[in-house]
Amino acid sequence: MKRKRLVFVASAATLALLACSALATEFVITSQIESRIESELPSAKEVKANLSLIDMPMNVVSGSIRSASIYIESYLLKGSGTEVSLDIKANNINKKKPTVIGSIDITATIPASTILDNAEFESAEIVGDALQVSMGPGGLGQALLVPKFADNQIYFELESVSFLGGKIPASSLPANILDQVKGKSIRTIDVPKGLKVKSVSISSKGLSIKLVGNNIQLGKLGSAL
Repeated sequence: MKRKRLVFVASAATLALLACSALATEFVITSQIESRIESELPSAKEVKANLSLIDMPMNVVSGSIRSASIYIESYLLKGSGTEVSLDIKANNINKKKPTVIGSIDITATIPASTILDNAEFESAEIVGDALQVSMGPGGLGQALLVPKFADNQIYFELESVSFLGGKIPASSLPANILDQVKGKSIRTIDVPKGLKVKSVSISSKGLSIKLVGNNIQLGKLGSAL
């Protein structure tokens, strides 16, 4: 009985030691990633990197980090000066050159307050996955607008209009009304080389732009984003 108890205690101690070692390794690697990001992206604030403990053995013995989740609370976009948050999923990060990333998935979110403050529409508010605005005589109608992306331009597209209890789909409205909505909201964005816009959406958090790319150099990304 004593021998079994000693074996159990020894096994528990070994597991605890391995867990502590894995956590220490994660701390070192994430600190390096965070420091590199702050160096390559000077306007980034509150950078936080996370690694999967399951991948830790492979991360230690291989020449790359399998995956990392990186969150940047505040980042000032070049050109527009718009402040966004960045949620980054990076795969196959080169350990010798930690700014070279095999594949990357970036979600840039413009805060809801910024979207509403700069909206060119009356009584704008975010409702579900759309922007609701007043429309029509005296602002009695309510229109739902959804974000779209095409030809390096982000804009809102009219989805439907509700008036006196009735709902009118955008397909039933005159083309000039649809064009007016698009024209008032259209914004041109410079998509960094190597990235492409996968989707745009709006929620209570704000307007989110999802970008994806392969074989990305963080330094070049930082100079363009």
